[in-house]
Amino acid sequence: MSSGGKKAMDMRIIHTMPLFIRESSREHDLDMASLALGSLQRSQDHVTVLFNQGCLTNEELHGWLQTQGISAMIRGNGTNIGIAAARQACFEFIWEHFPQIEYLSEIHVDMIFPPNWYAPLLRYLERTDEPMVSPGIVTSSGELQPLGAYILLPDTPEGICETLQQLPREGTADGFVHPVVHRADILREIGGYDPRFLSGKQGYEDDSLLLGMRYYMGTRTKWRPKCCLESWVYHATMAQRMSLPDKYIDFSKNENGLFHQYGAYGLRELADIHHGSEGFLQLFRKFTPDHKGVSE
Repeated sequence: MSSGGKKAMDMRIIHTMPLFIRESSREHDLDMASLALGSLQRSQDHVTVLFNQGCLTNEELHGWLQTQGISAMIRGNGTNIGIAAARQACFEFIWEHFPQIEYLSEIHVDMIFPPNWYAPLLRYLERTDEPMVSPGIVTSSGELQPLGAYILLPDTPEGICETLQQLPREGTADGFVHPVVHRADILREIGGYDPRFLSGKQGYEDDSLLLGMRYYMGTRTKWRPKCCLESWVYHATMAQRMSLPDKYIDFSKNENGLFHQYGAYGLRELADIHHGSEGFLQLFRKFTPDHKGVSE
């Protein structure tokens, strides 16, 4: 474990990241990680639990973090056990060792964070009964999600960070993006991710969590995730893991796991969460071949 444990005792939020470094693009991925974790260091609460998913040993990762001046706690051993399992391992480590922590975030390696990006999100969670909230994000194409608008994006990390600090506005919008901040107690109540169902390395893990949140909030509330537009983060959404072989096998495993965990009606709830998503309605039909006459 790298240093950072004592600092976390005084913090309200701990960040989690499955750190996936590909052998085929090692330097590129490390550069991304340096930008993400380096920018996070400019925030007051920046302690992070990393799950090492390859291709560095823990000793190599620890040494690299030291050269970058980055403090983090390392879990895993360099093996890619999948997104859901890695996230869950981070959650369980925090629940066990830092039970007083009020909030957890899920962050990615292809992000850039303005200072204290999470502060407006914590204020939003404090004044509402929401279990989780995301900021707005700016993608590598300059898209503002979830608004669907576009901006001209600077081509330097410094310029991007300055732009992010100019984007905050009042209000929220329905939508779900990463990073996301959770109330730690509610995340623990729903159990986080369940790798017994999400056995594939990627696919549908976000939807599994969203459905758990909707059931926690009660289906009668028609709860949907929200983005707080008072905070903005750069997320390249480069689909790093789409380069993995057999990715569609993993998607299929998790699709079936999602059905076995929540059933066909869970898929219908997901369609509603995503504003009538035809994709989830198709999954509902797929797993209910005799659904004719059933209202959707």
